Amino acid sequence: MDSPIAYIPMDRRQALVRPREFPDRTQGAALFADISGFTPLTEALVLELGAQRGAEELTRFLNLIYDAVIDEVHRFGGSVIAFAGDAITCWFDGDNGYRATTSALAMQEAMRPFAALTTPGGASISLTMKAAVATGPARRFLVGDPGGRVLDALAGETLVRLAAAEHQAGKGEVIVDTATLAALDHAELGDRRRDPEKGEEFAVVTALEAPAAPAPWPTLDPASLATADVRPWLLPAVYERLQSGLGNFLAELRPTVALFLRFDGIDYDADDQAGANLDGYMRWVQSIAARYDGTLIDLNIGDKGSYLYINFGAPQAHENDAERAAATALALRTPPAQLAFIGDVQIGISQGRMRAGAYGGANHRTYGVLG
Repeated sequence: MDSPIAYIPMDRRQALVRPREFPDRTQGAALFADISGFTPLTEALVLELGAQRGAEELTRFLNLIYDAVIDEVHRFGGSVIAFAGDAITCWFDGDNGYRATTSALAMQEAMRPFAALTTPGGASISLTMKAAVATGPARRFLVGDPGGRVLDALAGETLVRLAAAEHQAGKGEVIVDTATLAALDHAELGDRRRDPEKGEEFAVVTALEAPAAPAPWPTLDPASLATADVRPWLLPAVYERLQSGLGNFLAELRPTVALFLRFDGIDYDADDQAGANLDGYMRWVQSIAARYDGTLIDLNIGDKGSYLYINFGAPQAHENDAERAAATALALRTPPAQLAFIGDVQIGISQGRMRAGAYGGANHRTYGVLG
């Protein structure tokens, strides 16, 4: 049976066994890795095998790929904090960028076997990854209703700079900010690039003369974690399925409705109450989504603001999911008085066939609805 602890970031997982504090102000290196090529792979597999078998074969590829890259994150002491579609955001606590950059380069090596895939029907598909590293202070929050699902969130100027770096990266590249570059002795560099909006400079790193030494996490026994500590990290439907012995949700392509909400009003760098404010807003959003049987899938904070993704149709489906999404959007337009600091709420809704299910490999997983 797949273990529920795989849904918890590695450092949080370790802390459930060996208690430690997670101050909401921290210092380290953030790594963003985005894998491209899954859309043509999905289309080819569905064409060759049909919707159901194609989705299942896609999940097999996803798990192989994420196993390979996430192993390199964990090998150098990093933790996967969140998935955003096909991308992952990782955190290397206390790192000056050296371990994170070594990890990113190792992740690129791990992607080499997937650069030229052949599907069962003979189609040739290329999967590639781009990675970015930024170093500095960050805010880290644990937010959300434990009765539904809690989420780990990274925020602050370092994450904004990370997003700007990622925009400058090309396929197969590792790009770093100047703070990270300063910590890299004898790095082999490619292009230097500048963000056109803020003028920030970034450098492509092609190799390190002396890579960082591995710093793997201690092995954990899943039985050593209490159910009460693990369950809040998983969507209730996912946890119940795992506990029933049925395994993860099988991958499937299904019609769903996606609601995306952008908001601002929280100063993640300067406001000491940023974590409490975000937590309060998240719990309110979760309560509205639950009223209409929607599922909060993602929270992402970056250079373009803070975003939430709520899905209607997976894992629970209804004939009127579009109406449920519209009703949720109307309810979310105006937060209550105690959340008056939230501003500039923007909401969009789209409908279509998406791939839904658990993915991410054995060492870190998530439930996603992508399309």
